[in-house]
Amino acid sequence: MGSSFNQPDAGNYYESGLNSLNSQDYMKAIGDFTNAIALNGKNGDAYYQRAYAKELLGNKMGFFSTDLCGDLVMAMVNGKKEASKKLNELCLGECYDLDGAFIDPESVYCADFSSKVLTDLPADMDRLAYVVKLNLFNNKVPTLSAKWAAMDQLISLDLSSNRLSLIPSVIGKLTHLEELNLNKNLIPTLPIEISHMKKLKKLTMRQNALTSLPNEFCDLEQLESLDLAMNTLVALPANIGNLKNLKHLTLVGNEIPAKEQQRIKAALPNTQIVFE
Repeated sequence: MGSSFNQPDAGNYYESGLNSLNSQDYMKAIGDFTNAIALNGKNGDAYYQRAYAKELLGNKMGFFSTDLCGDLVMAMVNGKKEASKKLNELCLGECYDLDGAFIDPESVYCADFSSKVLTDLPADMDRLAYVVKLNLFNNKVPTLSAKWAAMDQLISLDLSSNRLSLIPSVIGKLTHLEELNLNKNLIPTLPIEISHMKKLKKLTMRQNALTSLPNEFCDLEQLESLDLAMNTLVALPANIGNLKNLKHLTLVGNEIPAKEQQRIKAALPNTQIVFE
C-alpha cells in the first residue's frame, strides 16, 4: 500500500509559493500557488498571491495579462479584502458593451450595458463570472429578479435611471458591493437585507420616492457617502448615529423639520451634512 506520509498539503504548497516569490522565481511561485488552490479551492490568500506572482512576472517580462484579474476576483470572494483594491487598480480600465461582453466572457471584469432597454440581467449573464463592475444606467428594470443572487462578486453597480419601484431581499446577496447608484428611480424604501452589504462605502439614491429607511440600514458601518437628495423623507432612523464612518450626507430637497435636523447633526458630529 502507498503511504500518505510526507505528501505536500495546501499549506506546504502555499509556503513554498511564498518562498519562491521571495526568491523572485515567479513561475515556480505560480505553480506552487496553483497546487495549493487545487487542494483548497477556497484559499483566498493563495489566489491573491498567485495574482501577485503573475503581476511581478508580467512586469519582469514587459507584459500584462488579465488572467491575474480572475485570481483577484476569486481572492475577494474567498475573503481577501485587499483584492478589491487591486481589481480597481489593475482590471477595470476596459468596459465591454452588450455585444462585446460575450465574445470572451471570462476576460470581462467591467460591463457597460447602459441604455439597452433591458428589464432584467441579460439571459447569459451567468457566463460573466468575473464581472465586478456593472453599469445598467438608463434601462427599464422594475425590480431585481432572483438572477441577481448570482452577482455576489460585484463591487460597483449602477442602476440609476431605471424603473425600480421595489428593491427585494435579494439585494442582500451583493455582499462585496462597495458602490451602489440608484438615482432617478421610484424606490419608496429599502429592505432590511440591505444590512448584509457590510462593505458598502457609497450609496446614491437621488430622486426616488423614499419615505423612510429601515433601522437595519444603519448597520452599514463602512458607509462613507450617502446621497438621499430629492426624496420625501421627514426623518432618518433613530440609530443613524451608528454610521460612524459617514463623511458626507446629502438631504437636499427633503422636508425634514428643524428639530430632526438638529438630532441628525448631533448623532453624526463628524459628518458633513447638507440639508438645503
